[in-house]
Amino acid sequence: MQHQWDEMHRTRKPTFVRCGEPQGDVLNLYVHGYSAFFNRQQLGNFKEQLAGIEGSTNVMLFWPAGHFLENLFAPFKDVLGAVLGGGGLGAATVGVGKAIAYFLDHYKSVEARVDEVAKSLLPELATYLHSESLQVRRINLIGHSLGARILVKSVLANPETARELPLDNLLLMGGAICTSSPWDAVAAPLKGRVINCHSSKDWALAIKPDSERCIGRYAIPVTPALKAKVTNVHLATFDHAAYWPQLQTVVQYTDLLHERRGMIRSDQRSSEVRFAEEDAELFPALVQARPEELKFLAELMAQKRSTSIDATVREPLKLAIELQRMGGDTFMNMARGHGVSYRQIAEDVVQRLGIKFDQPLATVELPDLEAQVADRLIEQYKDKLSHADRLVFDAELQAAAQKEQGLFSRFDRGRSATTALSGTALAGLTGFILRRGAATAIPVVGQAVAAAMLLVTGVRAFSGPAYSITPLAVLVIGVIRQRMEREALNQEMDLVAQVVEAFDLPRDTVMRTVPSD
Repeated sequence: MQHQWDEMHRTRKPTFVRCGEPQGDVLNLYVHGYSAFFNRQQLGNFKEQLAGIEGSTNVMLFWPAGHFLENLFAPFKDVLGAVLGGGGLGAATVGVGKAIAYFLDHYKSVEARVDEVAKSLLPELATYLHSESLQVRRINLIGHSLGARILVKSVLANPETARELPLDNLLLMGGAICTSSPWDAVAAPLKGRVINCHSSKDWALAIKPDSERCIGRYAIPVTPALKAKVTNVHLATFDHAAYWPQLQTVVQYTDLLHERRGMIRSDQRSSEVRFAEEDAELFPALVQARPEELKFLAELMAQKRSTSIDATVREPLKLAIELQRMGGDTFMNMARGHGVSYRQIAEDVVQRLGIKFDQPLATVELPDLEAQVADRLIEQYKDKLSHADRLVFDAELQAAAQKEQGLFSRFDRGRSATTALSGTALAGLTGFILRRGAATAIPVVGQAVAAAMLLVTGVRAFSGPAYSITPLAVLVIGVIRQRMEREALNQEMDLVAQVVEAFDLPRDTVMRTVPSD
């Protein structure tokens, strides 16, 4: 690792780094983005992480992507000079402007290397495979941020080499490249798909220093000709920094290694499996759920006599399938081969709880539906508690508020239980319910929807949705989503927070620089 680090930084020439021992005849080539590694330890940790992707031979392209900490104090010398020299706020403001310009110039200098790296990537990969005597049947290309741009440009710059190599899938994560790129030409030499993982919570691409509409935030436009070759995967809770830490999840969720195909063909519930995995508003959230959240959902659904799972289940796929079943009518589920989508479950819960919106329900954002369900259920839940439990509940509220992370606290104790809560505080409140267990929560929530059940008679009452289960499930899944979004924002804002605290900048001014969706 020492030699590779020194050699790349001496020559500025990209180098291939094998991560772990070869595992079969499928090669995954990973290309990192801007500011990926500050030291050898970070590079070594990343190498170990890639080595943990089983079922393939894993190789990384280590290229001179720079790091914004390389000359950390250079951009702030004017700021420090102004402060120490008594130059006042005006001089310090000029210094901050120069610091920002420095970081933008640093990014632009790295971005300028992309075309050079891309031009030689595929030919050098072919040479590397020959020199290392690696016999591969399929090659998956995986790129993050500027690494995604390198891979796209490399395929476009070397179409003949791309056709000669056994290229399978091109997985783009938080890609810093325009949505209007020639995707037909990119997809042409691939035996598999172009898989675009994008997220509207990718704040880094939102403030990228140009007006480019990047695929990391938006879906690739899919024409009829591209329908079989391009797949857009919306990872709603991911920020720009989330892809590498959760790479195993991304690989499994996108089926990069074709691990699910045989299972789906032989599975008698294949339509349920596919429907659950394609529910982008449910399955990714369950994949990212914490153990206690999965435990609560399993215990919650296991209370239903007709359930097909028990309280020990922790697999996100099984939980997703069961929740979709409980959200639908039993006979209709049998007719269509699966349950209903999570969005439909959330809308149904909103209607059953009598929650009203000023706009048509179908146009309301899913997090807004979940927030209103949480607001209604937690208030009702609190009213049903004993005096002693309510004291514990209030203490939980205060503790959760004090743990609030990030620059700007949105919590106001004078407002209702959830309308002003961030993900951290809401998770803290729901943690109280989780620790008490599903068995104690169901009777309370069951009373909240009992009036709705009076309207249901005959066969419908026997076969209809599990209204004592789905409201609490929507509450918990909403908590998972809010927590992931909050953690994502905190990661992106961490550097900004350090600068704000160091120079005592006006927080409202800094907040206005962060664009919202």
